[in-house]
Amino acid sequence: MIEVARRRADQLVADALNLEEGDPVVQVLRVRLLDEVPAMLERTTFVEPAGRLLFDADLDHGSIYDHLIGSGVDLSNARHVIDAVAADAVDAAALDVPVGAPLLRERRHTTSASGEPQEYSDDRYRPDLVSFTVVNTQELRPTLSRTLDPGWTADAS
Repeated sequence: MIEVARRRADQLVADALNLEEGDPVVQVLRVRLLDEVPAMLERTTFVEPAGRLLFDADLDHGSIYDHLIGSGVDLSNARHVIDAVAADAVDAAALDVPVGAPLLRERRHTTSASGEPQEYSDDRYRPDLVSFTVVNTQELRPTLSRTLDPGWTADAS
């Protein structure tokens, strides 16, 4: 854990969380390790009602999501956007890479089941240590059915 702090939302965060610029939020800056090697830097912002629950949590051990869900926060839905960015000075220091090194970035917008924004995260990953796999299946899709307009007739000619 590098930092957990209550701040005022800047315009980017306000837009992501459907807040007004200056509204209170809780931000987390945390390095995640793989075999004691820095692999990921989390830059996560929570709406204040959810984020304030983190001040009583041991954020060096365990899952933030487990803690929040166990505290009654609804984190039902998330949308992930994955792209590549160059490491800035904060990324470079935390992940032990040079400034400008390529990183994988995952931006996540998490909402409640009813669509209320809960979290916006901008996470940076070292591509030499982490990869993403996306699996799609059509088995979860509802069966498509086709109905014909009762007034429609097929012309066999």
